Amino acid sequence: MLDPEAYRTIDVALDESTGVAVLTLNRPDKANAVDDVMHSELSTVFAAAQDDGRVRAVVLTGAGRTFSAGGDESSDRGYATSTGRTPIEEARHIVDDIIALTKPLVAAVNGHAIGLGAVLATLADISYVAESAKLGDLHVHAALPAGNGAAVIWPLLVGINRAKQLLMAGDLLTGAEAERLGLITGVLPAPEVLPAAMSMAVRLAQLAPQAVQGTKVAINRLLALASGAVLPLSLALEAAAMEHDDFRVAMEKLGRK
Repeated sequence: MLDPEAYRTIDVALDESTGVAVLTLNRPDKANAVDDVMHSELSTVFAAAQDDGRVRAVVLTGAGRTFSAGGDESSDRGYATSTGRTPIEEARHIVDDIIALTKPLVAAVNGHAIGLGAVLATLADISYVAESAKLGDLHVHAALPAGNGAAVIWPLLVGINRAKQLLMAGDLLTGAEAERLGLITGVLPAPEVLPAAMSMAVRLAQLAPQAVQGTKVAINRLLALASGAVLPLSLALEAAAMEHDDFRVAMEKLGRK
């Protein structure tokens, strides 16, 4: 059951008349950066939506002007979890639970989507992005491999070599560039992003679920195979890189101790 009371950093709203659940990343004062609490909640919320029979489609968006700035790099972050899983296990659940979500997932990317934010935006089945938004995975700038999902989905969206260029260089894209490359579905003025996502979610929720969900399940089999092959390795490489001096230097430059 998708219980709003179970989440502190994700606002959960379900319209039972349409079956559309809206999940809003809700740390606007921190640009919706993913701290330990949100990381744990992201690792459970998509499975909860899957298990809730009232839900026929899901919209994911961010509060305020940013979709998500990616991982919270605050100096007091402890990388602790509240799920009983390790951070790496949670990271895998975030990606794999989205892939396993049979109900349509539409992203309303209302502002910048960086790191894990960009992964969430591009893992969605349909993603509408504000024309003012920037999108990119900047792991390499922190001396880390892009371990948390982009290496799974981006090669399938834009091709292997283009994905390598984007992720190895840590490029930031405009919404228009991301749309041209095929990373996202469409670009709209910021005020139109959420209404467009809601309209699409309602439209999909009104169709026969066995048809919509069956189509998604078949296509997402490719994603599941890619995740099984890539994600354990990419996360292990990211974890190993966190022990490297280059990572510590990068964190010091960001003001961490």
